[in-house]
Amino acid sequence: MNELDPDLKRLLRWARPSSPTESEEAPFGFSTRAVAAPRPCRRPTMLEDLQRTAWGLTCIALVTIACGCLLLVSKRSELAPAAELPSAVSYLASHMPL
Repeated sequence: MNELDPDLKRLLRWARPSSPTESEEAPFGFSTRAVAAPRPCRRPTMLEDLQRTAWGLTCIALVTIACGCLLLVSKRSELAPAAELPSAVSYLASHMPL
């Protein structure tokens, strides 16, 4: 039979567990390091970047429009139709044919 090389036998002896009481669980903090390890992330394409920018601008525009509508509705209920107009303008407004 083929005899194994003495160096290989020595390496196999070193590879055996040193004591049977050692546990097979990962060292303390290994899972945290494994989860926090940097993963290669792909760069977004130009289309994805434009879509994200468009969605952001759309949301900002909708919020601005909603705030403007609320401000307009609140101001309309406060103003009387001719209370703040000077008398000459109110006279013209009441006598102008439509």
